[in-house]
Amino acid sequence: MKHMLITAIASVLLVGCGAMKIEVERDSWGETTSQKAEFYAASDVTRSQIELTRQWYEIASKAWGNYGPLEFWIVGTNEGAATTLDKRYCELRKQKDLTDSLEHCLNRDHNFVSYAKRGNAGLNTRRNEHEKWSGFIITMSAKFPGPQEKDYKPVVLHEYFHVYQHAHIHSKNDFERKSRNLKNPWWSEGGAEYMAQLLYSKQKGVSPSYLKEIMGRKLRSLKNLHEGESIKDIPYGKRGGIAYDLGAWFTAFIINKTSEVDYRVKFYRDLNTKGFEGSFIKNFGSSSKDLLDEFHNTFLKLSLEGKMKIIP
Repeated sequence: MKHMLITAIASVLLVGCGAMKIEVERDSWGETTSQKAEFYAASDVTRSQIELTRQWYEIASKAWGNYGPLEFWIVGTNEGAATTLDKRYCELRKQKDLTDSLEHCLNRDHNFVSYAKRGNAGLNTRRNEHEKWSGFIITMSAKFPGPQEKDYKPVVLHEYFHVYQHAHIHSKNDFERKSRNLKNPWWSEGGAEYMAQLLYSKQKGVSPSYLKEIMGRKLRSLKNLHEGESIKDIPYGKRGGIAYDLGAWFTAFIINKTSEVDYRVKFYRDLNTKGFEGSFIKNFGSSSKDLLDEFHNTFLKLSLEGKMKIIP
């Protein structure tokens, strides 16, 4: 692996001279905000990892807009420290939304202890018809990748691009949200991965050949793509990495045919009113089926040199 539900209070005047006021909440989800992300960390997490995470969040939010409310929860490797952080997390959930169940939160399947054991990173978007609080929760860990690894930086960017994606889906209805982000990873994960690596490649001190090297490695997934198989049909799970890798190439393919503005700005701008396919056709000039067919049947059959021509 992006909005900000700022609760703005608007005063409404009722019945002429009576000057009676009602306070109503304005849902400002999807609007950029000046409110910065909140950072929470387990006791075994170093200050340098917290600051590294904050630095790359700032780079992402500056490039793509600052969305929220956003929390970062950083987990180390000590399971006891992760358990304590879980309790703090659940207390905050209850504080921000009284409808949340403390017991359910503490007993959730994918808690911080699981991150301490297995590492990785992830985004939890909280936006639905059952909870009062809407926002984003990014979890970073101390391994796979850890803060000493170069991959840690683009992973922060990757998770923040998911914030950007979900910030541009306004509905609280679960079906509508899924229909605009799609179930399988080729679109959302491929987009987050390419945009993260593209932004990282533009940073000071990064090798000019970095992006081509990374995208070249992703082409290794071609050997695991079955004959006649489309990346759109590959689910999360054992073979999900194929959709991540080749989905990143599909994003590069789309941007090369149109522009980064068409992909990142215009497509997401029209997503709520036109739906996924409607916005796709409007901004990319073809249906997703047609462009996926061209991607598989023409583009992926080019030589390595031919494919690399689209990578800046």
